Parts: sequence; structure tokens; C-alpha cells
Amino acid sequence: MFANSLKTITVAAALLASTAVIAQHAFNDADKAVEYRQKALSVMQNNFAYMGDMLKGDMPFDAAIFAERAETFAALASVPWVGFSQEGAMPGNNTDALPAIWDNWEDFQERTQQLQVDANSLAAVAASGDQDKMRSAFMTAAKNCKGCHDQYKD
Repeated sequence: MFANSLKTITVAAALLASTAVIAQHAFNDADKAVEYRQKALSVMQNNFAYMGDMLKGDMPFDAAIFAERAETFAALASVPWVGFSQEGAMPGNNTDALPAIWDNWEDFQERTQQLQVDANSLAAVAASGDQDKMRSAFMTAAKNCKGCHDQYKD
């Protein structure tokens, strides 16, 4: 369990550190920007799905693990978005991102900012250990994810 936590923290730290560098410097090419955002979103999805499986009863509920996953999800919630603004990565090659993202850029940015708020709320509630509040905060974040996917992902 400690090894999994350490691995998650290491991945999150690497992604966060790379975000600071990328924010200062453009990606080498559009494909790298697409790859970056896809990998960040994949790690987010893995953590989110794990929490969902606990809440659905598909695996035993463990409040400590749920809180770890929620913390990681929140830490990553600000990471992928820079990969959407690189020239040529709109939508880019080998991606499910729809051109509607860039046609509705302001809405997309508002949604990403709201996801960060939702993810931080989920992490805070998860730290409390109250499973009902966790479920509610999880569903709020899930609705945000689904709404964005419905509009902006193929």
C-alpha cells in the first residue's frame, strides 16, 4: 500500500513539475502536447474510476485509500489543460478531442476550472471520512466530467 501511495505521489509530482516547465516553454510539437494531456487525463481517470468502484461496491470501501485517490485526482486536476493550447494540437492527431473545444474555448476553460474546484472539494470531503459526503462530492465531479466529455470528446 505504501508503495502504491509513493508511486502515485511520484507520478503526481512529476506531472506537476512538468506543468511548471511547460507553462514557461511551449511543447516541442503538437503531438507531444496531445500525448501530455492524454497521459495526465488517463492518470486522473484511473484514480477517479477506483473511487467510483469503491462507491458502487465493486470493491471494498477503504476511506484511507479513497482519500489518497481523491488527493491525487485533485493534484492532477490542473495538469492536462496546458496541452490543449499548443499550436497544432487543436484537436491534434490520434485524439478524441473535438474541435468544439476551441470553438467554445471560454466554456471549456470554465469547465476545467470548475473541475479543479470539484476535485479539491472531493479531496477535502474524503479527508473527513464521511462516505455519504464523499459520494455526493464524487457525483458532483462526475457530472462535470460527463458534461465536458459529452460536449467535447468523441
